[in-house]
Amino acid sequence: MGGLLWDLGPSDATVRKTVLTTIQDEAPASFLVTGTLDMRAAVRVDSAQYLTPSWLTSLLRQTQPSALPLLRGGSETQVRVPGTVSYGFDVQTLDASMIAVDDPGRVGVALPSLTVHSVEPDLGRLEVRSQASGWMRVLPSDMPAAVRREALGAVKAAFREQAARRLGAATQPRVNTARALKKMLRPALEAAGVEAPQFRIRVGDELVLQPKGG
Repeated sequence: MGGLLWDLGPSDATVRKTVLTTIQDEAPASFLVTGTLDMRAAVRVDSAQYLTPSWLTSLLRQTQPSALPLLRGGSETQVRVPGTVSYGFDVQTLDASMIAVDDPGRVGVALPSLTVHSVEPDLGRLEVRSQASGWMRVLPSDMPAAVRREALGAVKAAFREQAARRLGAATQPRVNTARALKKMLRPALEAAGVEAPQFRIRVGDELVLQPKGG
């Protein structure tokens, strides 16, 4: 959980309403994206029942003819691909009880835990590895439908699993989220009557950062 605090002038109710409406207005679909992670996923696909030499033979004939004599029907294929994962939080989980207005005019906002929003593999850079060919660039459309479904499903699951681990352990995504909220809330608070709002951002239970310039 993270927190945001700033000096305020308006009433507690005004501050709470400003925070809630500003965040919710920025996320019309209820999820506020606050950052992205660049990742690479590598998975193994058990392809014994549908990976036949025919589709790899066609590709190898164009790219690596010397590998054709070595081609055998295998039981496993490795797939790797880079991609981007977006993260943030569901703004519907944020309510007035999570906003504490403390004397002498500082406000704390308890932020919901960060979760994965979307996974976008860069399919134009997808690579497949077989015993015969090594790593080679493959378009998803070149793969048999069954292999493609299993491979892309496994890749997306791997992206989500890796991202969830990073969101749970790394500080930077929470710092990015705090900075995004600071940028979002500053104009709204100034319009509501908070003069030159200053932000103190707490990330996790122990680390406190004071961004330069408030």
